[in-house]
Amino acid sequence: MMANNIKTTLTDRMAGFELFSITLDESTDLSDTAQLAIFIRGVDKEFTVTEKLLALQPLKGTITEEDIFNEVQKVFISFDLPWSKLVGVCSNGISSMVGLRKGFN
Repeated sequence: MMANNIKTTLTDRMAGFELFSITLDESTDLSDTAQLAIFIRGVDKEFTVTEKLLALQPLKGTITEEDIFNEVQKVFISFDLPWSKLVGVCSNGISSMVGLRKGFN
């Protein structure tokens, strides 16, 4: 019940975003499972800035840029975030997120 309340509150706040950016951080937890942390920073009409941990997505097996993109897309769909308002993506620079010809960024 509390989780639903938090999600509803965050979804309502994000609906008012004029623009937003995300930060992606992939790391491995103690059980050797890769975790993708997705943080969001958005600004509304009154220039109020909101920064929150949007999601923590577990990743299985070998992680590719496509896997990361698919997880981000699931979160965007879950929170009804429009890609058109996304103005920036930052990452911790892991190889599956950056690259000259391939990568999430």
